[in-house]
Order: sequence, then structure tokens, then C-alpha cells
Amino acid sequence: MDFLHSLLVAVHLIGASLLVGTFFVQMRAKAGHSFPIMLIGASLQLVSGVALYGLAMAGDGEPNHMKLGIKGLVAVVVFVAALIGFLRQKAIRKERATLQAGGAQVVADVAIERKLMPFFHAAGGLALVNLLIAVFWR
Repeated sequence: MDFLHSLLVAVHLIGASLLVGTFFVQMRAKAGHSFPIMLIGASLQLVSGVALYGLAMAGDGEPNHMKLGIKGLVAVVVFVAALIGFLRQKAIRKERATLQAGGAQVVADVAIERKLMPFFHAAGGLALVNLLIAVFWR
């Protein structure tokens, strides 16, 4: 059981590093955000967090349900923001590729990509908040 707990904690930390690391590296970028990496990180965080909560419920101690509930809610919001950003970015790139295949001259429009910034900053910022909740709330 200890190995499983350690493995889940490692996966959880990898997901956090993917989210927060990508957020810090690309925070000031105007376009080209890495939503696939953020989506993978959010997925890892959500799945491993639920599994860790299940292990905590099965253990001897009493977990802090309020803290874990808030962290779970924030993790769901991070996942949804990363998913929406990923899907919109994919649609923008598909539309661009379709226009280019039709022979149209497509200029990289930063204004269209800037519409994705709120989702990127929401996912990264809330992932950082979730990390701070985990560290400081005892």
C-alpha cells in the first residue's frame, strides 16, 4: 500500500510540475500556448488526486474533507479550462490548415490566439493556487 501511495504522489507531483512549469515558462507569450501539456498535467492531477483521496479514506486517519473538497473543485476547474483551451486551439489550427489547403494566404493572427489567454492563465493560475493550498493548509 505504501508503494501505491508513493507512486500516486509521484504522478500527482508530475502533473503539478507540468501545469505550473508550463504556466511559468509561457506566461508572457502572446500566442502558441501549450495546451496539450497543460491538459495532460490537469488529467494526471485530477486522476491521481481522486485516487489519493480514496487511499486516504481507506486508511486509518481521518482526512480533511473540506481541504480535499476545495482542492478537488479547483482541480476540476483547472481541467475544464485546459480542455476548453485545448479544443479551441485545435479548432483554430484546423481552420487555418483548411484555409491554407484551399490556397488562401493565411497570416498568423495573434488576436485570435489571444482569445485563448484567459483559459491558459486560469488553468495555470488556479493550478498554482491549488499547489499553495496543499502546502499551506494543514
